[in-house]
Amino acid sequence: MISKNCSIEEFVETVKGREIWEVISLAIDEATRADRMFIRTHRHTGNALFCGQTYSRHLKQLINYLRYTVKPRRPNSKTYRLYMAHWGSIDQEHPDLLRDQPMDTVH
Repeated sequence: MISKNCSIEEFVETVKGREIWEVISLAIDEATRADRMFIRTHRHTGNALFCGQTYSRHLKQLINYLRYTVKPRRPNSKTYRLYMAHWGSIDQEHPDLLRDQPMDTVH
């Protein structure tokens, strides 16, 4: 896993210089690993709960902000503040991830 401490701050610090599509891909992989770790431990308390469900939820929120640039109900959340600090901007539109990629056609 990218964050050994299941910290969204540590994850963002590690990936902040990468392309948005790459950050989304890494966040999806990281959330999947956190979910699997939570399911495999069968302990749904303490560190397993935090490292599994909470960290995974933060990653999924970040993925949604990066993909759709939605403003959350609670704009003071830790994940939203990290998103705005590194990728978000009130003045700019979110870059269209599909705009620069060629479309595949099937004949």
